Amino acid sequence: MEYRTIPKTKEKISSLGFGVMRLSTTMGTVDKEKATQEIKYAIDNGVNFIDTAYRYGNGSNEKVLGEILTQLNYRDKVNISTKMNPLKVHSYQDMENMLNEELKSLQTDHIDYYFIHNVMDYELIENLLNINIIQFFEDKKAEGKIRNVGFSYHGPYQDLPKIVDAYDWDMCMLQFNYIDEKIQAGIKGVKYLAEKGIGIFIMEPLKGGLLAGEMPKEVEQVMEKSEIYRSNADLALSWVLNHPEITCVLSGMNSIEMVKENIEIASKIKPNSLTTEELETISKIREIIQRLNKIDCTTCGYCMPCPKGVNIPECFKKYNEKYLFDFKLYGVNQALSQYVFILMGLMSEPQDASLCTHCNACIKKCPQSLPIPDLLEDVNKEFHGKLVKISMPLIKKIVKLFKIV
Repeated sequence: MEYRTIPKTKEKISSLGFGVMRLSTTMGTVDKEKATQEIKYAIDNGVNFIDTAYRYGNGSNEKVLGEILTQLNYRDKVNISTKMNPLKVHSYQDMENMLNEELKSLQTDHIDYYFIHNVMDYELIENLLNINIIQFFEDKKAEGKIRNVGFSYHGPYQDLPKIVDAYDWDMCMLQFNYIDEKIQAGIKGVKYLAEKGIGIFIMEPLKGGLLAGEMPKEVEQVMEKSEIYRSNADLALSWVLNHPEITCVLSGMNSIEMVKENIEIASKIKPNSLTTEELETISKIREIIQRLNKIDCTTCGYCMPCPKGVNIPECFKKYNEKYLFDFKLYGVNQALSQYVFILMGLMSEPQDASLCTHCNACIKKCPQSLPIPDLLEDVNKEFHGKLVKISMPLIKKIVKLFKIV
């Protein structure tokens, strides 16, 4: 495993970090046995940074991680990173109560890396300054409950310098991948943070899985013409780690195969090691995906649950897949058929885009600042047109008659 040093703190961090937001689940619950195997393998093979958050799994994610590390007796082998939910704190006491709750869930007496979660602009930081967050950080550092302080950022570059000037931050977490090079803080933000000596941790290096696994035919053709023999995940992770400013890339691993593959990638890639051909090929792939991908959703699920039952990430995923891939199922676009069967209620209760009432509860939760209700209208028009509406009663009768599902 390669380790990179944070200039400001001189701490060495594995270039690959384990993001546990997307731990393996069974029937909606974390598969603890499987997750334990994955986390153990990662730590045994050099990963020393694990990231979670107060809001992941409505608090259950921190508890599972705490149980696993305690069971393995691995607490001292790894840096725990977690996050304060700023929407739930309105006073110094609220911050203290949340931190103590997180310490209890994680079964530890200190947090190694403590982030303010999902900062979208300077206004949020200003609100926290008004309730003495700086004093809180200084107190908890002095008490040994927090070692390093930072913020995860999804806002524009122009607010980043103001936030950095507000406190002596140890680290920052950014969304960064070869599609999002100029999105949010982007490469300009990466360069700025590096100049300040702040540790840079990267989320969404695979853009919610979009840059791993299956790729559009146009991308496959570009790869076939090149002499590059990397997997799609390898190419995406390597692109991020190729930047010397990056401290650690967080990967949401949820299979032992994925853990092994990512460790192998992180162990071999060095800063500035990608070839000119590899960088040019990535540039071509970027152009194709940006053209075909319609909704800039990373399927993080922060928008969920929807009060009306819409499965927002899955609706957007199927909409994107219709344009990214040309798979057919009985002559029908596979994304459309899956949308009808899974989201429109043939296999369960309806979860499709037509249920949206524009209550706008999702908008303020989205790290990508997507106009979710308007986008759901686009999905609804695309997938729930007149033909589908007319056909649905007949389809349901056929499904019931022949017990297809």
